[in-house]
Amino acid sequence: MDRETLLKAVHFDSPDSIPVVFHINLSCWDHYPREELARLVESHPLLFPEGVSDFVTRGDPVPYPPWCSSTAPWTDPWGCVWETTVSGFIGTVTRHPLAGWKGFDFYAPPDPSVTTHWYPVDWERGSSPWGGSIGFFSCLKSGEIGHGHTFLKLIDMLGYEQTLFAMADGDPRLTRLLEMIESFNLGLTERFLEYTEAELLGYAEDLGMQTGPLISPELFSSHILPSYRRIMEPARRRGTVIHMHSDGDIKALADLLLTLPIQVLNIQDQVNGLPWIADTLKGSVAVDLDIDRQHITPVRPPGELQEYIREILRQLADPAGGLMLTYGLYPGTPLENVKALMDILESVAQGDAVWKN
Repeated sequence: MDRETLLKAVHFDSPDSIPVVFHINLSCWDHYPREELARLVESHPLLFPEGVSDFVTRGDPVPYPPWCSSTAPWTDPWGCVWETTVSGFIGTVTRHPLAGWKGFDFYAPPDPSVTTHWYPVDWERGSSPWGGSIGFFSCLKSGEIGHGHTFLKLIDMLGYEQTLFAMADGDPRLTRLLEMIESFNLGLTERFLEYTEAELLGYAEDLGMQTGPLISPELFSSHILPSYRRIMEPARRRGTVIHMHSDGDIKALADLLLTLPIQVLNIQDQVNGLPWIADTLKGSVAVDLDIDRQHITPVRPPGELQEYIREILRQLADPAGGLMLTYGLYPGTPLENVKALMDILESVAQGDAVWKN
C-alpha cells in the first residue's frame, strides 16, 4: 500500500486499487513452522514490503510485549492488572484498581507526557512512538492513541457492571473519572499531532458483542459520545484523517458514530453483515473492513475464501473509493488458507482489473 492510494481511498478520490493490510499476530511465529510462514511473507512483497521481521531471520524468540505475554501478569499505567493464557493475545483485566470505588479519592491518573495507555514514551519531534497494541499504516505518518481509550478504560478501572450502574445512576464519581480519562486522551492526541505530525490518527475501542453493543445507545450518547467528540476535535481542526476501530456488532450505535468527524471506520464483516454495511455505511464513510477470522477464514476451503473476498468487493467496492480491507492472521488458520488469502488480497492490492466493479 502506498500513501497516495490510501489517501485517495479515504477521500473517495478514485484510487487505482483497494488498500489492504495483512497483519500477522506475533503468536503465529510460535504456532506455524517459521520457515513456511516466512516463505509466504517473502512471496507476497506487496502485502509485506518490509519483509520478514529481524527476530525471525535471526532465529530469536518472539519478542512479546509484556501486555500480551503469558509468562506473568502485567500492570498497565492506570493500575489495571492484565493476564493472558496465550502469548500474543491481549488477555483480560483480572484486577480493577477502582473496583467498589476503593481509593478513588486519592487516585492519580498517569501522565501522557511520559506514557501512553500501554507503554512508556519519550516524545520526539518527527518520529512516531512504537509499542501500541495494534499496528498502523506505515506509508504515511500515523498514530493510535491506544485501544480501549474511554469506555473500555472505565470497564478496566471499575468492572463492567459497576460502570453501567454508575452511568445509569448518574454517579458523580463516574463524571470525575471520565474527566481524568478524557484529559489523558486529549494529551495523547495533542502530542501525536505536535510531535509526530500525524496525517492519520486512530481511536480504537471495541463497543460491540456478538449480538448488539456493550452499551445502550442512550448511555453511549450521554456519557461516551461527547468525550469522543472532544478528543477527536484537535485532529479534525488539523485536517488529520480520523480512523476509528470497533469490534463487535455496532449496528445500534452507527447513527451516533456517524455524527463524529470519523473518516475511516474499521468494523467486522460477519457480525455486522455485508448487506447492512453496504446499505448503511457505503459512501458515507470509508469502510476499513475487518475480514472474519472466526467462522470463515479458519474453516472454509481456499476456493470459498477467495469467493468470499469477491463477494465483499461486489457489495462494497466502488470506483470512487471508500473501501479498505484488513485481515489479521492468528493461530488456527491452515497454511493453505493463509496462502489463498495472501494470494487474493495481494491481487486486490495490486489493482488487478478483475477485482474492479
